Amino acid sequence: YYYYYYYYYVRTYVTYRTVRTVRTVPYRYGTVRTYVRTYVRYVRYVRTYVRSYVTLRYVTLRYVTLRYVTLRYVTLRYVTLRYVTLRYVTLRYGYVTVTVTVTVTVTVRLRTYVRTYVRYGTYVRTYVRTYVRTYVRTYVRTYVRTYVRTYVRTYGTYGTVRYGTVR
Repeated sequence: YYYYYYYYYVRTYVTYRTVRTVRTVPYRYGTVRTYVRTYVRYVRYVRTYVRSYVTLRYVTLRYVTLRYVTLRYVTLRYVTLRYVTLRYVTLRYGYVTVTVTVTVTVTVRLRTYVRTYVRYGTYVRTYVRTYVRTYVRTYVRTYVRTYVRTYVRTYGTYGTVRYGTVR
């Protein structure tokens, strides 16, 4: 059993231009920065598919049992059968049992198809980002004043004496 499969794939991606614009706007309490980014890209896709099939050559089947075989949606194109020999075919009653010795030479023509997709696209992406920075400064000043007043009063028989005030 010989099987030949060839697959060819080409893809190109081209970017031509990228534009970036940055704008800065002053703000009262901080800074407002607006970034405008614009991307312009030119895209080209080229896809090429080449597939080739060469199958079923010099196939030998021996002692094959076939039961409940269903083939659906099978397409064969450009198939040539040569030198088919059937030997020792046995059919039994009651059961579907086939004992076959088959020598088959199958020549399948080469089927090759090429698919090429070319896509051209231009798209523009714009990103707008705005940053606001605000600076707040807070000053806290605390004044602590301490007053200590001491009164000393002395009572005697001769009157009241006041010594003073300590600040």
